[in-house]
Amino acid sequence: MATLVDDDFELLQQRLLPESSYRDRGEARLGISLEPYSPVVGATVRGFRINGTTTVTGETREFLNESLNRYGFLAFEPGTVSANDFKYLVQLFGRSEYTGTPYTPVAEESSNVNTIDSKIKKTRMNFIWHIDQAFRAEPPRFTMLFAKTVPPYGGDTVFSNAQAAYDLLDPLFAQYLETLYVVQDVETMGFLTLAYRDADELARQKARYPWIKTPLIRVHPDTGKKQIYVNELYTQRILGVSRVASQNILGILFDLIKSPEVLTRFRWEEGSALIWDNRVVQHRGVGDYGSGHRVLLRAVVE
Repeated sequence: MATLVDDDFELLQQRLLPESSYRDRGEARLGISLEPYSPVVGATVRGFRINGTTTVTGETREFLNESLNRYGFLAFEPGTVSANDFKYLVQLFGRSEYTGTPYTPVAEESSNVNTIDSKIKKTRMNFIWHIDQAFRAEPPRFTMLFAKTVPPYGGDTVFSNAQAAYDLLDPLFAQYLETLYVVQDVETMGFLTLAYRDADELARQKARYPWIKTPLIRVHPDTGKKQIYVNELYTQRILGVSRVASQNILGILFDLIKSPEVLTRFRWEEGSALIWDNRVVQHRGVGDYGSGHRVLLRAVVE
């Protein structure tokens, strides 16, 4: 084999993320410390507490929101907030509204929050990679969870940075992908069919959410960074190409979203809370806790 030149040396290997993608040091401000949860997505927030009587300054609110924008998700340590006061933490990031199904009812703590109880919720759509409500033209900005009950082992949530996944693409391939559009459909994997067993209500829900067309590569509205905008739960196909081409391209992109280089796995503790930028951070649950009991409060933040 001929001697490699520098360009060939890189071409023969898997692409790596640019050095600027990695975070290896924490920061502190206003009595709050942030520690990277992983090199590419997430940070742990320590030293912050909130309840119904806490006065949070505008500067603190701005710092937390700006940090969420930079890190992709913020994990709040146990003791930050209680289940009853979870709504006050949510309010720091925006307005929440109830978006549950018969399997994820309104929480007793707040009418704008729903409960995800493993003894009630028997559908397993959350074990498929997705962006919450990607079948809407404008999905919710953020999603936030609070752990009321966690199993002794398992029940983690895995997160993926779709901006970092885009950076793993070959530039010429990325340029082509930017010309493509995809169908996002709530029923791609049967989400509504499994959630609504009443035929009339199922028909009503399907009528509410017709399929939509979105760019395959999207620009984040706040950061201006490009990201892969397909997910396994709701992306049905690529428009303007054959079915075979669509399936193969989507398979490549789904695989990139699951690359270890762009992932982190969050282990829940009782009393921990986590908020992520739903527009760019994909997630999925892990159904490895058998008969263990897991109860989460969930807020969708507009």
